[in-house]
Amino acid sequence: MASLNIKAKQAFTSQTYLGWEDAFQGRFSQKWQALSSDKNWAKPVLTELMNWGRACWSNRCTHLFGERKDQYHLRRHRLHLQVNIWYDSSRTQVLLNRTNFPDRASILHRNNEGIARWLDQQHADRDSMRNRASQTTGQLTMDRFMGTIASRREQNLIFQGSLQEARRANLPVINETTTASDGDHSHGGTPPSEEPPD
Repeated sequence: MASLNIKAKQAFTSQTYLGWEDAFQGRFSQKWQALSSDKNWAKPVLTELMNWGRACWSNRCTHLFGERKDQYHLRRHRLHLQVNIWYDSSRTQVLLNRTNFPDRASILHRNNEGIARWLDQQHADRDSMRNRASQTTGQLTMDRFMGTIASRREQNLIFQGSLQEARRANLPVINETTTASDGDHSHGGTPPSEEPPD
Protein backbone atom coordinates (compact mmCIF):
# COMPACT_ATOMS: atom_id res chain seq x y z
CA MET A 1 0.00 0.00 0.00
CA ALA A 2 2.82 2.41 0.88
CA SER A 3 4.54 1.70 -2.45
CA LEU A 4 1.26 2.43 -4.26
CA ASN A 5 1.00 5.81 -2.52
CA ILE A 6 4.58 6.62 -3.48
CA LYS A 7 3.91 5.58 -7.08
CA ALA A 8 0.73 7.68 -7.14
CA LYS A 9 2.60 10.71 -5.82
CA GLN A 10 5.33 10.22 -8.39
CA ALA A 11 2.77 9.93 -11.19
CA PHE A 12 0.95 13.02 -9.95
CA THR A 13 4.19 15.02 -9.73
CA SER A 14 5.27 13.85 -13.17
CA GLN A 15 1.89 14.75 -14.69
CA THR A 16 1.99 18.16 -13.00
CA TYR A 17 5.39 18.73 -14.56
CA LEU A 18 4.05 17.73 -18.01
CA GLY A 19 0.79 19.62 -17.61
CA TRP A 20 -2.74 18.55 -16.70
CA GLU A 21 -4.25 19.92 -19.91
CA ASP A 22 -2.15 17.32 -21.72
CA ALA A 23 -3.58 14.58 -19.51
CA PHE A 24 -7.12 15.51 -20.45
CA GLN A 25 -6.11 15.39 -24.09
CA GLY A 26 -4.82 11.84 -23.68
CA ARG A 27 -1.12 12.58 -23.04
CA PHE A 28 -0.30 10.94 -19.73
CA SER A 29 2.94 10.62 -17.87
CA GLN A 30 4.30 7.09 -18.17
CA LYS A 31 4.45 6.96 -14.37
CA TRP A 32 0.67 6.35 -14.30
CA GLN A 33 1.31 2.93 -15.87
CA ALA A 34 3.01 1.78 -12.67
CA LEU A 35 -0.31 2.09 -10.82
CA SER A 36 -2.06 -0.59 -12.88
CA SER A 37 -1.08 -4.08 -13.94
CA ASP A 38 -3.49 -3.85 -16.88
CA LYS A 39 -2.02 -3.06 -20.31
CA ASN A 40 -4.95 -0.68 -20.95
CA TRP A 41 -4.06 1.39 -17.92
CA ALA A 42 -5.05 4.78 -19.38
CA LYS A 43 -8.81 4.23 -19.37
CA PRO A 44 -9.19 3.31 -15.68
CA VAL A 45 -6.76 6.05 -14.65
CA LEU A 46 -8.58 8.65 -16.73
CA THR A 47 -11.95 7.45 -15.40
CA GLU A 48 -10.65 7.71 -11.85
CA LEU A 49 -9.28 11.21 -12.46
CA MET A 50 -12.57 12.34 -13.98
CA ASN A 51 -14.53 10.87 -11.06
CA TRP A 52 -12.16 12.54 -8.61
CA GLY A 53 -12.51 15.91 -10.40
CA ARG A 54 -16.31 15.59 -10.42
CA ALA A 55 -16.35 14.67 -6.73
CA CYS A 56 -14.15 17.68 -5.89
CA TRP A 57 -16.42 20.00 -7.88
CA SER A 58 -19.60 18.57 -6.33
CA ASN A 59 -18.12 18.83 -2.84
CA ARG A 60 -17.12 22.45 -3.49
CA CYS A 61 -20.58 23.38 -4.76
CA THR A 62 -22.34 21.58 -1.91
CA HIS A 63 -20.06 23.26 0.62
CA LEU A 64 -20.58 26.73 -0.85
CA PHE A 65 -24.24 26.54 -1.86
CA GLY A 66 -25.76 23.55 -0.05
CA GLU A 67 -27.68 20.71 -1.59
CA ARG A 68 -29.73 21.73 -4.61
CA LYS A 69 -33.06 20.78 -3.05
CA ASP A 70 -32.15 22.59 0.17
CA GLN A 71 -31.21 25.70 -1.82
CA TYR A 72 -34.61 25.71 -3.52
CA HIS A 73 -36.42 25.41 -0.18
CA LEU A 74 -34.13 27.93 1.51
CA ARG A 75 -34.81 30.52 -1.20
CA ARG A 76 -38.55 29.84 -1.05
CA HIS A 77 -38.53 30.14 2.75
CA ARG A 78 -36.70 33.48 2.57
CA LEU A 79 -39.06 34.81 -0.10
CA HIS A 80 -42.09 33.81 1.98
CA LEU A 81 -40.65 35.60 5.01
CA GLN A 82 -40.17 38.75 2.94
CA VAL A 83 -43.74 38.60 1.60
CA ASN A 84 -45.04 38.25 5.15
CA ILE A 85 -43.03 41.30 6.22
CA TRP A 86 -44.64 43.34 3.44
CA TYR A 87 -48.11 42.27 4.60
CA ASP A 88 -47.53 42.44 8.37
CA SER A 89 -45.41 45.58 8.85
CA SER A 90 -47.01 48.86 9.76
CA ARG A 91 -48.15 51.31 7.06
CA THR A 92 -45.45 53.77 8.17
CA GLN A 93 -42.83 51.13 7.34
CA VAL A 94 -44.28 49.75 4.11
CA LEU A 95 -45.39 53.18 2.80
CA LEU A 96 -47.70 51.49 0.29
CA ASN A 97 -51.44 51.10 0.34
CA ARG A 98 -51.97 47.40 1.00
CA THR A 99 -55.53 47.50 -0.28
CA ASN A 100 -53.86 47.32 -3.71
CA PHE A 101 -51.96 44.16 -2.73
CA PRO A 102 -53.34 40.87 -4.04
CA ASP A 103 -54.38 38.20 -1.58
CA ARG A 104 -51.32 37.01 0.37
CA ALA A 105 -51.99 33.35 -0.43
CA SER A 106 -51.95 34.08 -4.16
CA ILE A 107 -48.45 35.56 -3.81
CA LEU A 108 -47.18 32.72 -1.63
CA HIS A 109 -48.46 30.11 -4.11
CA ARG A 110 -46.42 31.56 -6.98
CA ASN A 111 -43.13 29.99 -8.00
CA ASN A 112 -39.93 31.52 -6.61
CA GLU A 113 -39.38 33.75 -9.65
CA GLY A 114 -42.96 35.02 -9.49
CA ILE A 115 -42.57 35.90 -5.81
CA ALA A 116 -39.22 37.59 -6.47
CA ARG A 117 -40.76 39.70 -9.28
CA TRP A 118 -43.62 40.76 -6.99
CA LEU A 119 -41.13 41.74 -4.27
CA ASP A 120 -39.04 43.70 -6.77
CA GLN A 121 -42.15 45.63 -7.84
CA GLN A 122 -43.02 46.46 -4.22
CA HIS A 123 -39.49 47.72 -3.62
CA ALA A 124 -39.68 49.92 -6.74
CA ASP A 125 -43.08 51.32 -5.68
CA ARG A 126 -41.83 51.95 -2.14
CA ASP A 127 -38.69 53.69 -3.40
CA SER A 128 -40.87 55.91 -5.59
CA MET A 129 -43.05 56.75 -2.58
CA ARG A 130 -39.98 57.54 -0.44
CA ASN A 131 -38.62 59.84 -3.15
CA ARG A 132 -41.94 61.68 -3.38
CA ALA A 133 -42.08 62.05 0.41
CA SER A 134 -38.62 63.59 0.51
CA GLN A 135 -39.28 66.16 -2.22
CA THR A 136 -40.19 69.66 -1.18
CA THR A 137 -42.58 71.23 -3.65
CA GLY A 138 -44.21 73.74 -1.34
CA GLN A 139 -47.41 71.69 -1.26
CA LEU A 140 -48.60 69.48 1.55
CA THR A 141 -49.16 65.88 0.53
CA MET A 142 -50.46 62.86 2.40
CA ASP A 143 -46.87 61.59 2.59
CA ARG A 144 -46.04 64.48 4.94
CA PHE A 145 -48.61 63.23 7.45
CA MET A 146 -46.69 59.97 7.93
CA GLY A 147 -44.44 61.56 10.53
CA THR A 148 -41.32 63.62 10.67
CA ILE A 149 -38.31 62.98 8.49
CA ALA A 150 -36.51 61.46 11.50
CA SER A 151 -39.40 59.10 12.31
CA ARG A 152 -39.73 58.07 8.65
CA ARG A 153 -35.99 57.35 8.60
CA GLU A 154 -36.31 55.25 11.77
CA GLN A 155 -39.28 53.32 10.35
CA ASN A 156 -37.29 52.70 7.16
CA LEU A 157 -34.36 51.30 9.16
CA ILE A 158 -36.68 48.96 11.05
CA PHE A 159 -38.32 47.77 7.82
CA GLN A 160 -35.01 47.30 5.99
CA GLY A 161 -33.58 45.44 9.00
CA SER A 162 -36.54 43.04 9.00
CA LEU A 163 -36.06 42.38 5.29
CA GLN A 164 -32.32 41.77 5.79
CA GLU A 165 -33.05 39.25 8.54
CA ALA A 166 -35.47 37.46 6.23
CA ARG A 167 -32.87 37.37 3.45
CA ARG A 168 -30.38 35.70 5.81
CA ALA A 169 -32.83 33.32 7.48
CA ASN A 170 -32.08 29.61 7.74
CA LEU A 171 -34.50 26.82 7.02
CA PRO A 172 -36.55 25.87 10.07
CA VAL A 173 -35.66 22.54 11.64
CA ILE A 174 -38.16 19.90 10.57
CA ASN A 175 -39.28 17.36 13.14
CA GLU A 176 -38.46 14.08 11.38
CA THR A 177 -40.64 11.97 13.69
CA THR A 178 -43.87 13.27 12.19
CA THR A 179 -45.95 10.98 10.01
CA ALA A 180 -47.85 13.79 8.31
CA SER A 181 -46.84 14.85 4.83
CA ASP A 182 -46.58 18.53 3.98
CA GLY A 183 -45.89 18.03 0.30
CA ASP A 184 -42.16 18.62 0.68
CA HIS A 185 -41.50 15.53 2.74
CA SER A 186 -42.91 12.07 2.28
CA HIS A 187 -44.36 10.12 5.19
CA GLY A 188 -41.70 9.24 7.71
CA GLY A 189 -39.86 12.53 7.43
CA THR A 190 -37.56 11.63 4.54
CA PRO A 191 -37.49 13.94 1.53
CA PRO A 192 -38.72 12.59 -1.81
CA SER A 193 -36.09 11.57 -4.34
CA GLU A 194 -37.09 14.01 -7.08
CA GLU A 195 -35.70 17.53 -7.29
CA PRO A 196 -37.96 20.58 -7.45
CA PRO A 197 -38.09 22.53 -10.71
CA ASP A 198 -35.84 25.57 -11.01
